[in-house]
Amino acid sequence: MNKPTSVEQPEQSKKRNPYTPWFVVISFVAPVVAAYALFFLGVTPPAFSNKGELLNPIIHVESFALSDDSSNPLDREAITEHKWHMIYFVGSSCDDTCNQTLYNMRQINIAAGKNANRLQRLLVHLEAPGEEFQELIEKEYPQARHVNASAETIAAALQDVGPQFRTNEIYIMDPLGNIMLRFTQEQSYKDILHDLNKLFKVSQIG
Repeated sequence: MNKPTSVEQPEQSKKRNPYTPWFVVISFVAPVVAAYALFFLGVTPPAFSNKGELLNPIIHVESFALSDDSSNPLDREAITEHKWHMIYFVGSSCDDTCNQTLYNMRQINIAAGKNANRLQRLLVHLEAPGEEFQELIEKEYPQARHVNASAETIAAALQDVGPQFRTNEIYIMDPLGNIMLRFTQEQSYKDILHDLNKLFKVSQIG
């Protein structure tokens, strides 16, 4: 069987545009940059201003040094799974505030509607969960993801972005592994849903 002949002339082959790969990269990155410009620079109308605290600088998730239950370190892709995440830090037990937060996170995931599959809940265990807490997770929140970390490492990673690290706060991470929003325990879950819906709208990533 004769091999198909190329219609490309030798001169054309030699004169390939060396900038073509960069155009491909830019075409992929541009929508992400635009989304962040809309969100962080306040290009959207005042009625859509963010409710959460913007972290400055944005923290990359790899600085948390997260690991699985076998103490294996997790890289960025293993953590993000190309989804938006609500991150919540927990200890060995879960008091009423913790339980309410876990419930609210589940409700936010449901309320995200058509974007629910773009959002995941990530529980970061700073201590091994006790028996009662483990039973609660398995019964009420089986779809939440679980990873492990050191409280000291988390506190060090967040030391440049504001008040002292507190466990009863929810952080938002984008599908690229950037942690860029923080919500205090005093804030309504509606604030979190508001900002997530805005991010879903202006960004096509995740």
